[in-house]
Amino acid sequence: MELANWLSSLSENRWPVLADTAVQVRQMMARHQDELAFPELANLMLSDPFLLLDLLRMVGGSSALQRSESNPTVEQMLMLIGLESVQKRFGNVQALMVSRGKLDPEVIDALGLWLGKSRVAAFLIKDWLAMIGETRVQDCFIAALVYNLPACLYLIYRNREPQGPLLQEVSDVFGMDYPKLLEQFIQHLALPSGLLVTLGGGATSRRKQLLKLAIATANGIDQGWWRPQWHIGIEAAARLIGSTPEAAHEAVRDAILRVARNPRARGYTYPARAFLWREGPFPVAPSAQPVPTLSGAEQLEQALRESIRHFANDLKLERIFFLRYDQHSHTLRLRYQVGLDDHDPIRKLVVSLEPGCFFNLLASKPQSFHAPSGARTQLAHRYGDDFLSLLGEGAFAAMSVFTGHKLAGVFVVDNYRSNKPIEDDTYQRFKETVARVSQIVL
Repeated sequence: MELANWLSSLSENRWPVLADTAVQVRQMMARHQDELAFPELANLMLSDPFLLLDLLRMVGGSSALQRSESNPTVEQMLMLIGLESVQKRFGNVQALMVSRGKLDPEVIDALGLWLGKSRVAAFLIKDWLAMIGETRVQDCFIAALVYNLPACLYLIYRNREPQGPLLQEVSDVFGMDYPKLLEQFIQHLALPSGLLVTLGGGATSRRKQLLKLAIATANGIDQGWWRPQWHIGIEAAARLIGSTPEAAHEAVRDAILRVARNPRARGYTYPARAFLWREGPFPVAPSAQPVPTLSGAEQLEQALRESIRHFANDLKLERIFFLRYDQHSHTLRLRYQVGLDDHDPIRKLVVSLEPGCFFNLLASKPQSFHAPSGARTQLAHRYGDDFLSLLGEGAFAAMSVFTGHKLAGVFVVDNYRSNKPIEDDTYQRFKETVARVSQIVL
């Protein structure tokens, strides 16, 4: 599917809103003008990202907004349009309705879930910003509601439930990282350019970092709140805020419950259902037989696999290696990998831990190493390391994994195909994830 053609088709249509929202909007528009309050309508707009999208498209063409790259509040947008235009525009809003073969009920449910996640992210960033004394929050609130919209429209277009992580599926279909796709979505649909400042690349600020973490936290809730990777983002937010992890976690819980208590669709309650869920299968009646538990070695294997999924799906790292330590031969051998070609010699390479070699130094204690592009050649020449010679020229990161005081292996990651650098934020999250694995006691 060509992204440009798909975005053009999106821009040519006016998209419906959730059924419950449509009913309330029509009732509100039927009132006398003296009884129509913009603050009430603004709150309704913020409760349904599809209705907000309709408003953003209406004001996005404003030359004043495009020039200033400003982020007006929803109430300010409504005042900019004017009461008469608001009633004309939203008096005939259409609702998303089930139609077998066109929009199946399962897809409506999936839409509700992803729109609900957007609401959770919006309330979460609002609360996290309030914790650092920020009072101007609606730009980030709106950005959080917009973030998942391309993926939601993709669900409608395909009319099927996602087969895996939705944002990853959208990225794979269009061959583009989701944040870049989002930027093109904002531009093609002529949304206010201030959204590009808030959601796009450019200079990184604490607000943008917290927004990114809030969206990732909300979007990851149904993948298992017990996963270490999910908690890492919340703890990173706590450090940015200067609060305790418990306070940051409490904000997550409050945001999830707030959305569930005021649902626009059944799917708005699903993040709360996922949050209340417990790791493992659905609980059954106690049995007389003892329940098997995972051994320390099995927990380590599970944590390694979870970490690799996190590196590939969330951090978007292109190649991932875990080299397991073999105590008998005192070497490292490839155990897990992502992105390696079938006939790559690294698959069968035995990595030496002889004194003075690179991996001997790295694996001597719990530590990490971040090498910029071009450093591998120097390191390979200096240490005579075959593994580094075979990796290539791009930047890479590596970190040893210890369980207790015993070496378990080494993680190595890079972006071999695109040759992109490993950003500091990605490196930090990589280190935090590996550190979590090292907490397992065998």
